[in-house]
Amino acid sequence: MKNRSRILAVFLAVTTLICATGFTANAATAGVFEGYNVTVLDKATPAVNVRGRTTDRNVMCFVSADGKEVGAISYSDYNAIIQKNQKVVNLPGGGTYGAPPVDGKSWEDWFADEFNMYRGLDAGSRKESDQSNTDETIEEYRQEIIKLVNEEREKAGLPALYADEKAMEYAQERAQEITISFSHTRPNGLEKPFDEIGAMNENIADGNWGYTTPAGVMYRWMESPGHRANILNKDAYAIGVGCYRKGDALMWVQEFL
Repeated sequence: MKNRSRILAVFLAVTTLICATGFTANAATAGVFEGYNVTVLDKATPAVNVRGRTTDRNVMCFVSADGKEVGAISYSDYNAIIQKNQKVVNLPGGGTYGAPPVDGKSWEDWFADEFNMYRGLDAGSRKESDQSNTDETIEEYRQEIIKLVNEEREKAGLPALYADEKAMEYAQERAQEITISFSHTRPNGLEKPFDEIGAMNENIADGNWGYTTPAGVMYRWMESPGHRANILNKDAYAIGVGCYRKGDALMWVQEFL
C-alpha cells in the first residue's frame, strides 16, 4: 500500500508539472532546444519570426504572422543556440560572422522554423514572411522603424522624432548604396555623406546577417552601444529611414537630424 501511495504521489507530481508548463516536447522534436528552457504559449499557431520582448530585453519571443507571441526563450539561451549552430562565414573585406546553418535563412526564420518543429508543426517562416516583401510593405517597414524609435525614446524620457521628408529620401538612397558598399562612406568616396542633409549620425544594417523585420533590426541596434546612442541622442529632432530589398535581404538605414 505504501509503495502504491508513493507511485501515485510521483504520478501526480509529474502530471502537475506537465500541466503547469502546458507543453512537453519529446526527444524527437526537441532538436536545437534540447537542454534549454523554452516557454510554449500557443501549441498550434505557426511562428514566422523571433524578436526581443518590448517589456523585457532579456527575453526573445516567437511571434506569429499577426504579431501574436506564441513562445519565448531567454536571450542568453538564444545566443547559446546561435553559438552552437552557426556557420562561420568569411567576409569579403576581412573578418567573419556567424551565419544560420541553413542557406537562404535569416536567424529569425531559422529560429521560427525550429520552434515550429519543436511543437510538431511544419516549418515555413520564409514562405510566410516572403509574402511581406512587397514595395507597400517596405514602406510600412520604414514607418514601423520610426514608431519603434519613438517608443524607445519615450521609454528613455526623450521627445519623439518626426520624419523629415528630405532625410527619408536620402535614407532610402543610402539603403540602396549599402548594397554596393556596406560603409558610412558612400560609393563615390565621400567621407561625410550625411553632411548633405545635416544629419548628425547614421545607423546601417545588412539584412544578409539576419535582420528581416523592423523589430529584429531595432532590437540589434538597441543592443549595440553606438547605435543605441544614436537612437537615444537627446539632441536629435528628426529622422530619415531607408529600407531596400536586394534578393532575399533587406538593407536598413537611419539618418538622425
